[in-house]
Amino acid sequence: MAFTLRGFPTDPVQAGTTVRLEALQDGKEPDNALYRIDWRIVGPRSADEDLIADSGSKFDFTPAIPGAYAVYAKRIRKPAATAATIDAPGGDDEPALPGLQGPAGKPPGTGGVLAEARLTGSGGGTEESNRWDITVQSPGVVNPEGIVPVSLQRTGITPTSDQVLWTIIRNRTNAIAFRHYKQFIDGVMCRAIDVRNRGGTGRALNFTGTQAYQVLKQATDAFLMQECGIVENGQCSEPVGFLDPDLMERELESGSQDAQRFLGEEPRRYNRSSAITLEELRSLRSLYYDQLGQDGDIALPYLRIIRDRLSDIPLKSPGEITDNCYGILRSRLTGPLTMELIWSYWHEEGMLVQTLNAILARFQNRRLVEGRDPLARFDLDPLRPLANLFWGWAEDELHRLTVRRRAFEYDHEYGLTLLGKAMPQPKTVDPRSRFVESFHTLLHSCYLFFKEDDDTTVIADGFPLLNALRETHLILAEGAHNQFGDLPSTARAEMLIMEWLLARPEMRDFLGGRAMVPYEEDWMDRVDTMKQIQGWSDTSITHARDMGVFGEQLLLGIRYGNWSVVNDPQQAANFARYWRPEIQRYTHAYRAATGVDLTERMDSTVPAYLLRQRLVIRQRTMR
Repeated sequence: MAFTLRGFPTDPVQAGTTVRLEALQDGKEPDNALYRIDWRIVGPRSADEDLIADSGSKFDFTPAIPGAYAVYAKRIRKPAATAATIDAPGGDDEPALPGLQGPAGKPPGTGGVLAEARLTGSGGGTEESNRWDITVQSPGVVNPEGIVPVSLQRTGITPTSDQVLWTIIRNRTNAIAFRHYKQFIDGVMCRAIDVRNRGGTGRALNFTGTQAYQVLKQATDAFLMQECGIVENGQCSEPVGFLDPDLMERELESGSQDAQRFLGEEPRRYNRSSAITLEELRSLRSLYYDQLGQDGDIALPYLRIIRDRLSDIPLKSPGEITDNCYGILRSRLTGPLTMELIWSYWHEEGMLVQTLNAILARFQNRRLVEGRDPLARFDLDPLRPLANLFWGWAEDELHRLTVRRRAFEYDHEYGLTLLGKAMPQPKTVDPRSRFVESFHTLLHSCYLFFKEDDDTTVIADGFPLLNALRETHLILAEGAHNQFGDLPSTARAEMLIMEWLLARPEMRDFLGGRAMVPYEEDWMDRVDTMKQIQGWSDTSITHARDMGVFGEQLLLGIRYGNWSVVNDPQQAANFARYWRPEIQRYTHAYRAATGVDLTERMDSTVPAYLLRQRLVIRQRTMR
């Protein structure tokens, strides 16, 4: 008679896989009334042995530990008189091997394979099989079907200390966004909050003449001064620049909803799963910023290089009064003005300024077009404050920047120009003619990097990004002279006032608009309505606004990063990963506005010419 073992699966198994074993007598199950089956398992260590008595002819074995196992089965004839169960040595008190399970709740054994082993007859009705070897492998090596699983993971990302600069830039640019500006100005103009006392005076503000507009203008300056400078003893100090890490830390310490949302977004930009704390940001700040001297002031590494080049010029201390006013303003090093003029450029290309000019001309009863004026029925009644605000706006025209002055500075800093009746071909001395090519090369290189970085079969190369960042950084530095320190902030203040005037409820009443379009800011539908009334471009102001907001953040990271010295491609790669949402929003908005897809190719055409081509095509189709 042949007493054999049979099991499934037959191949090596992973730890934790159940193997089914059967003991057969001449290919059939033994008669349970006549025989009992004891199982013995040895392994994975040589000293490990487990005995499972009377577990039946079928046995499930689930190995928990990788290694080599040997399984034996013994068939024992039961006494005819009692058919009692004869325990194996040690009986049920013997310790069971973890992972074994048999019938009637018996503990399980370890794995097995399909096998046949002839028993040697020993007489007396007892037969034992020969040794059966089993191989158990670690989880993940093979699956139960014997297939080796393979997974691809992203390349490890190394953090760099300059990431804190981008966090500060994002935090501070968000702080002067129109949403916060409108809340501040509404408090001044509508709730009688004194700009020097945030608690308010409790008295209504009554204005005559140009007083209302002058308060609006001063409140705008105070808003930018607070968000771009330092507030001491409850009052606004002189602006010291907006790239001030102390301002960011004070806001994040407040625990406001905006602060919590901001900190919740940062881990994704840092490519990590754990939260980023304020203490970590302080630590990164101390690693990245450089000491200016013995007084504890710190500055960005890029500005520290500029300071070293001008080491022969004294550094003026705060509040220092001397007979010699020659020296470097310390505030311009410790907290540089972090507003980019590209924000104003794209809002102007989006026809924000033209919209206000058309309304102002109608307010003054001046005709701008031949034939019937589209705004002929635009009337501001004197019972609401908007008419008085426009009176002040008109009277202050001599003190505002002209379109020509802004256009000259656009060309000086970025090589960008404006085209139109009010702006003939500009004649400038020092244009940045290579900026558009350099910046668009960077954006296109970012797109190629994203494709490689998303592909887990390759390691993305950051050197093309690093070279593009260095080139754009140097071009921006060349344009950071003359009006660079003052014109961007002046243009920002004037355009914020324009946006607030357009966001007034009276404007919605007079101009109307599409209420179901989800604009991000309250003034935007008024501009699109004016473009429709006047027959201007049909491109939504949303795209111009996105290019202004996100373009500013990108250029600030390029301008104030130490890219002329950095030689680590990982820093350039981290720049692209951190600003990926802004880069992709900018390139999409650029394609929507100009028709040029920077993800497909680099195009160095000045955007004003592309916008004019689209405007000409639209005007032809409207005839």
